[in-house]
Parts: sequence; structure tokens; C-alpha cells
Amino acid sequence: MRLKQPLVLGYPRSGFTLLLSVIAEIRRVTGLSDPAPGGAFLQAFCQSVGQQIALRIQGIFERRGLAQALIYNDNFRYLPGGPKWVKGDAPQTACFRKYIGIRGAGDFTLITSHPVEILSVYETAHSHVGPDTWPAHPAFAGHQRFSSLRNPAGTVTSACFSFNALASEYIQRFIPPEQDNDELRQRIALYKLSDLNFFEALVGPLQAYMRVFDEYASEYHIMRWEDLIQAPIPTILGLAEVQGVFLDAQQAAAIWQRLDHVNLTGAHRHNLRQGQGVVGGWRNWLTNTHLNILRDYGLESVAQRYGYGAFGTFDESAYTPFQRELAGLLERREIFRDYGDEDLFGFAFNKSNLDLERFAFKRFAWKKHTQIERSTCPDDELVAQVSDCAEETCEVINAALTSWLDNGLADVSERVERVIRALEPLRIGTQTLDGYREQLLAAGNAQCAVGPSTSLGTPLLLESIGMTNIVAYGGHYYGLPQALGALDFSSDIRQLPGVQVDERLANLLARIKHQ
Repeated sequence: MRLKQPLVLGYPRSGFTLLLSVIAEIRRVTGLSDPAPGGAFLQAFCQSVGQQIALRIQGIFERRGLAQALIYNDNFRYLPGGPKWVKGDAPQTACFRKYIGIRGAGDFTLITSHPVEILSVYETAHSHVGPDTWPAHPAFAGHQRFSSLRNPAGTVTSACFSFNALASEYIQRFIPPEQDNDELRQRIALYKLSDLNFFEALVGPLQAYMRVFDEYASEYHIMRWEDLIQAPIPTILGLAEVQGVFLDAQQAAAIWQRLDHVNLTGAHRHNLRQGQGVVGGWRNWLTNTHLNILRDYGLESVAQRYGYGAFGTFDESAYTPFQRELAGLLERREIFRDYGDEDLFGFAFNKSNLDLERFAFKRFAWKKHTQIERSTCPDDELVAQVSDCAEETCEVINAALTSWLDNGLADVSERVERVIRALEPLRIGTQTLDGYREQLLAAGNAQCAVGPSTSLGTPLLLESIGMTNIVAYGGHYYGLPQALGALDFSSDIRQLPGVQVDERLANLLARIKHQ
């Protein structure tokens, strides 16, 4: 049985990681897990050549004697790691946000960009943004699309208490284990909730996301986080059924036992808030002031549309101790500042899905492949060095990737040699290059041995140009003369007259349009 490749969309703190994990477990348990088309080689590329970006950034800090102060989580060192999306003005480009911090000297976010095919390193393509992007994108239009959803009040509350991977890395290295507790989160959250400018900076992007999502909700199978928490077995069985596979209740229970309130984000060990993750838990932390702001942004209506009902009004005499302290701060118009560790506060300050225009961050323009999106680091020269290094390295790496992607019909060894030659500007040592060559050859040969058609069972017509149909199938794009009629993709159709094939849609379209 062949499954469509899954794609998961979800706003941060909406059950996104849980949904990803459930889908992965369903596919593993049923034995139907397939790598994405082209994923084997690209995964090997990211694990070998892709290290060069992080290694070279690390080298800048080492030469400055700042290696021990560098906060750079392994999740961000991986080439396609971090929040990811398709670039709006360049749909063949995928972007990845990296958080980089310096103990005692602020942090900055670095965006890198690479060919969109790099997203296939993941068996399940995934992103926090772009509800309108994925159904229309030629590389993903044939995917089976899922979306996580959570009561907006719960989503925003969770964001106020969340620690990102940068903060997690700092806690792991510099906070004594006995102090790694929920009090750390509560002190940070008191700032975020007492500074209403900050709170609105969180709410605005969620409003904008949901406005777009409402238009495209029918394009996704929606999993509500609350349903998974309260009724995990039926929810997991439903997700399996949507994918066309069968699980029994015992298998679903075993899946949930592996995922229930455990950390699922690898080196980021603080994604899960211990002891929380309770449906309706937001009622213990927000105040009526916050509910009114959510209403002003239309998010109560959003909650009602997706079956959550109205927020209601809290009985302030029944506030929790946290709510009473927060209400007092709001009444006095006082922003909580006693959050303790200044570094942790800075690193935990939300980096994504925040209205940056409300804050005085240093901002930088896009280069060709990279951007320093925002910075609180006072050492502008250091930030510039990292920016230049990332740009130069990404340019070479993207050229190497393109040399593989643009020669899809060539012999694997020839394609790998082109990749290795493209890396020459980085002056990588011979022994390291030999190791890269060996890994890439093994992955490329394994990928070709499997064949291009094992991942997608159904050819997908993308468009017609004149008398030529553009079809996506098995990780390749085909230009098929309509005169050939119906074709059997289980046979080798590449030899038929007039058929054109490429691993990159843009290349195929360019050839056809200029015939």
C-alpha cells in the first residue's frame, strides 16, 4: 500500500509537535513509513556537508574566545532545523530560523535559505506558517495535509510560559538542576502577561494566522489538541483512518503511552512544561483583562467557530495566587521586572510569531541567502561576522545542492563529484571531503536503488502549458505531450517521444516555456 506523504501545519503551542509525533508513530507501527522523495540523499547531505554552516559560526566564537559563552542548540545547528517556511516571493526557496545567543551579551536570529527540496529530509513536511502556501505549492499539493489547532486562549497562555530551544540550552548549561522548575517559567510569564504591549505582540500574529487559516481550513484534516489530550485513543484512530491505515485500540493506546506528556523535541528539553498541558489550564493564568484583549482581536469568535465556546468571564474572587499577583500588577500598571536571570529572560523572549515592530530590536536587510532578522547583541561587529560567514557558506552549500538537483538523470557518482567540486570555495580538508563523498555516494545509490516511484502512488496533474501536461510523480516532474494519451507510470515513460523529466519544477517549466 502506498501512502501520500503527510504535511503538518500548526501554529506554535497548538499541539503541532504532538500531531507530528502521532503521525510518525502511526506510520511506524503500520510499517508504511516511507522517506520523502529524494530525502535519503538530502538527509545525508544535511548531516555531513550541512554541518559546515554551524561549524564555521562556531569557529568565529572560538577565535574570539567566546566558545563557552555561545548558546547554540543542536536543533539549530542542523541545516534544516528550527522554524521553517517557504519564502513568499521565492516559492522554490525554504527558510530556516536559527536562534543564537551569547551569555551576557544578548542574542540574534539568523535566517538561512536553501532550495525547497531540502524540506524532504523530513518524512513529514511541517511548518508553523502559511496555511495558504501548502495546498497550492507544486511540491506539496499532492501531500495529505494535517493541522493542529488549540483554543486561542490556551495557545497564547502556553506561549507566555514557553521556553524556546535557546533558553533550554542556557538552562541545561548554566542553571543548577534544583532551580530548573516551574517558578522559572512563572516569573518570565509574569513579565509577558503584565506587559500588555508584549501580550498584544503575541496575540496579533495569531489573529493574522487564523484569518488566513479560516479561508483554507477545508484543505487540512484538523486535530484539536484538546481532543488528543482528552480522548487520545479515538483521536489517534481517526488520524490513522484518514491516512487509509488500520490500527486497533491497543495499538493506539501504546502510541499514546509513548507520547503522553513527554518531551518530543530532542536537544530542546524544555518544550514540555512539566505538570501542565491540561485542557482549560489557561483559566488558571490569564485574567479578564487578557480575555478582553483576545476578544478585541476576534479570537473569541475563532474559538467559537472551532467548537470551543465563548471564553466567559472569570470570577475574580476565585483567582489563583498567580492571577491575583498579575491582576495587582495590571491594576497598578506595573510591569513585572523581578524575573531573576537577565540572560534567561532575554533568551526566553519569544523569537518567532511575535510582532517585532513593537520592540526596538536591531533589524537587518536580506542578503541573497541569509538575514539577521533581529538582534539584541551589542557587539555589531560579531553579528556582522556571523552574517558574512553564514551568507558565504550558504552560497556555496546551495550551489552544491543545486548541482545535485539539476542533474537528476546523471549517474550518481557523477552527481556526487559535482557536489564535491562545488564545495571547493570552503577549502574543506581532504579527509573530511572524502568522508562526505562516501556518505553521499552511499545515500545516493540507496535512493536510486529504491526508485523514484515508491513514495507517491498517484501522478498529480499540476498544470498544462499549451499541449504539454505538467505532472508530479515519485519525486520528479514530468512534461508529457498530451498526444501520448493516458500513461502507465509503473513503466519507464522517460523514453517516450517528447517526454521531459526533472527533479526541479522550475527547470522543467523553463525548458518547456522556451521551446
